[in-house]
Amino acid sequence: MHKNVTRAIALATATAGALMLYACDSGPSYEYYKVSSRFVASAQGQSAPEVIATPSYNQLAGQAVTVAVRAPDSCVNNTANQATGGAAAGGTILQTNCGVEMGEIERALTRAGYNVISWNVLQREMARDASATQVASALGAQVLFQVNSLEKSQKTLGSDARWERTYFRTDYNGNSTSPLPLTEAQRAYIGRTYLAPIEQNMNMRSYAVTLDAAAVWVATGQSIWYYRWTRAASPGGVAFDYDLRLSCDIAYGFLGSCRAFQPTRAQGPGGTVTAAGESVAISASERPEDQQRAAYDQLSREVISDFVDAFAKARQFAR
Repeated sequence: MHKNVTRAIALATATAGALMLYACDSGPSYEYYKVSSRFVASAQGQSAPEVIATPSYNQLAGQAVTVAVRAPDSCVNNTANQATGGAAAGGTILQTNCGVEMGEIERALTRAGYNVISWNVLQREMARDASATQVASALGAQVLFQVNSLEKSQKTLGSDARWERTYFRTDYNGNSTSPLPLTEAQRAYIGRTYLAPIEQNMNMRSYAVTLDAAAVWVATGQSIWYYRWTRAASPGGVAFDYDLRLSCDIAYGFLGSCRAFQPTRAQGPGGTVTAAGESVAISASERPEDQQRAAYDQLSREVISDFVDAFAKARQFAR
């Protein structure tokens, strides 16, 4: 009896062990892949500043010692849509009553050696029903700079902008083991299902700043010089890049049931496997974008510096 019980227990244990082993063997099996994506856009051509100098500019502007600056009549704050990032293009950058950008113009003129009458002073005196030229004349200015607009915008990148992708098989630790050749339909499926949710939140535009202004000779009220330039940032090389790793249950077929995953161990050095890849052209659609204040500030300084330098060339005509 005792021997029979012992045999029964042993048999049950062996059977349970076999069942457990079978369950483990028949559990999910995974294959691992990596998609490396990088966004590439070549530098875009820049239009030269548009400068119109009248004969009076050549005769008179070189004599200017004191200048006044007038802000645009439409000097307003950003709209709420622009401030929250909803606007993809357009909108004045003259904000907080134009103080920051007008101050940059005044500093640039001062660095160029001009005596500058502040736009704030001009605006305050004009509030007493005096014209801009009357106020500028009373304050001793020879030239009045009328800033018509200083605007920021975002330019959609050209047709050469594209995502370049490479596909790999990897091990569980994320190390590339071999290139992964895919059909066009399979690449489209990966892009639509896994990559689009990431890339739709990326900014695919180039920043730009436009300055439009004119110089008025105060004594006559004549506009003697005009300036307009749109300075766009020039994207070049890789603007964005990232890796997406996928863990796919092979029971559902190739790419049938996948999820993003992060390797739990350190990855080995890359670059030892030749990639199977493609280039995918981009069409950037309207979407909320994170405004890059530093980029706009840099572009503004470049435009303002060129504006002042272009006007100061009149000194070569001074006698």
